[in-house]
Amino acid sequence: MKEIKDTIYNSVKRIQEATSDHLIGLSTGFERLDEVLGGFVEGTLVTIGGRTGMGKTAFAFNLLRNLAIEKNIPSLYISLESTEQLCTNILIACTLNIKYRGLLNGQLVAEEWEKLDKGVSGIVNSPIYLDTKSTYTIDDICKTVEEAVQEHQIKVVFIDYLQLIFAKTGFTENRYLELNYITRKLKALAKEFNITIVLLSQLNRNVEDEKRYEHRPVLTDLRDSGTICDDSDVVCFVHRPEYFHIYDDEKGNDMRNKALIIVAKNRLGYTGEALLYTNMPTLTFSHDNPYTEDDFKGAFPTDSLTFDTYRK
Repeated sequence: MKEIKDTIYNSVKRIQEATSDHLIGLSTGFERLDEVLGGFVEGTLVTIGGRTGMGKTAFAFNLLRNLAIEKNIPSLYISLESTEQLCTNILIACTLNIKYRGLLNGQLVAEEWEKLDKGVSGIVNSPIYLDTKSTYTIDDICKTVEEAVQEHQIKVVFIDYLQLIFAKTGFTENRYLELNYITRKLKALAKEFNITIVLLSQLNRNVEDEKRYEHRPVLTDLRDSGTICDDSDVVCFVHRPEYFHIYDDEKGNDMRNKALIIVAKNRLGYTGEALLYTNMPTLTFSHDNPYTEDDFKGAFPTDSLTFDTYRK
């Protein structure tokens, strides 16, 4: 328990140090998203949802790149579905703009080998920590995060993804209650260590309903939503209309190679959306169109083969 006089001076100092770009937390590295979100604020739980194929893991690694490589902010990435090698390849792809598939099979062109040779040192020297245990309970995660904060001063933790986490005891017959327990623990963990926890989450199949406008996700689409929405300070969705063969929006704007980051809940700021360009062969999200049509020629052997096909 603290008296108000013990906290008010810190609040005034925080106000005085506020940046001119209206951020209230760490910049995500995406200006348009920062305008809506206000950045990643310490002590908060941020949930990023998306259906399989939307690119939420790729987007998370783009955020990791922006924070740890470009801003030198110590960050931890916990993956329950990928190996250390696959995680590293994703990070290399989106950081150096190298086709992910080429990193898997070693079929890189000369330009990509040059990018790898010149750019790998920037990744090596960044404060990024990976943890890819095959099984993880919420207690394991709490212990890992505590150690990372104490040993490496971690500021941001990414967890990929919620539905693969289990509680060690209890709730074995009720997954809904178990997930509620897990999200409450994660929220408490963020507050305890004054860090931002970015939690990835699957969505249910309702978003694929043909009657849904552009298949846009909403809060109730979070799988076993329950207290995921309640406990999260921020809920974002990664949505690529192109995935559903929607190539133009209602205003006629071209939506190919673009993603909407939809901020559906934000306790500390605005809701809204940020439009980003995507280059899924390199798993890159960016503000500006970084490529031409030629960059995609031969990226996929057939029209039906997508990033999700060869990632599996």
